[in-house]
Amino acid sequence: MTKRGANGPKSRARARQERDGIPKYTAARRHPATPPADAPEEPPILVPIAARPCASGCDGRAHRGAVCRPWRPADARGTGVGYWLVQAATLCRGRADAMAERYEPRPKYHTSVARPSFFVLGLAYTLLTQEQPHLVPDPDRLRAAVESGDLAAVDAVMEPLDRAAARLLTKDARRWWDQVHPRLDAYADQVEIDGREALTWEEAEALDERDRLVRQWRQTWTPCRNWNGYWDPPGTIWHAPKGWLDQHLTALHGGHPPGTQLRLTDGRPVITYACRWGESGPPLAYRVRDLEPGRNGNTGTLVPSLTGEHVVAADDVAGPLA
Repeated sequence: MTKRGANGPKSRARARQERDGIPKYTAARRHPATPPADAPEEPPILVPIAARPCASGCDGRAHRGAVCRPWRPADARGTGVGYWLVQAATLCRGRADAMAERYEPRPKYHTSVARPSFFVLGLAYTLLTQEQPHLVPDPDRLRAAVESGDLAAVDAVMEPLDRAAARLLTKDARRWWDQVHPRLDAYADQVEIDGREALTWEEAEALDERDRLVRQWRQTWTPCRNWNGYWDPPGTIWHAPKGWLDQHLTALHGGHPPGTQLRLTDGRPVITYACRWGESGPPLAYRVRDLEPGRNGNTGTLVPSLTGEHVVAADDVAGPLA
């Protein structure tokens, strides 16, 4: 866009015409600007970028005159490390995508129903890493885990963040609409008014990913017209990421994953719906649904009772239902 005024291109061209003695105004427009006589000419400085990523905390002494590039999980792709292992070590959208792929793989010939909601988990990861920086994995430990090619080592480094996300997210509709959804909405509001500029390429990439997650969050909860002209209702299957995290953590530390039929200490049959997690170890409690056993004295088929959902402590569980 052309600027007008005292400092516009036309004013500068006329000043150049008078100062350099150029006979025509059009020639002054084409004439390159000459710096003032007292201004020293400084040659451009070329700073090479380090060919290989540096260790964390590098101060540049190992390669003076070069810009250090910190290591990223994507740097391990050329060393034989699998794609999904790299994704599992990448904050925050990559980790969420990897968790969705692990516990709800992409169908071969059609799209999954719940898997597109992985961005809810990615947004939760982003919120937690910003509010609680200690949840960000240590770069040296993460690099060693990725380069070893061991997915279990990557999960161990990421476990504090996974536990925090499992405590944040929920399958309880009342808690989702009263606490979790407003909290994510408030974080999206903060992101949209955040005007800080990135100082490094890494920070610019992180801010861009954060902004894309927020845009997807806004679009999901806004009614839109689909391809055939009908209005699609807003929303997504928000409770799916909580199920992935519960399956993941129970596989690591024991407990009963969602869908397990249990018998309580008072004899009631129930089925697990979600888990409640502490800072470490197996689940502290379970959100369960009561089951109705068969009638007339036979074993029958246990039928979930949707109205009998409640929370029981882990100590009140006698064991799996035989």
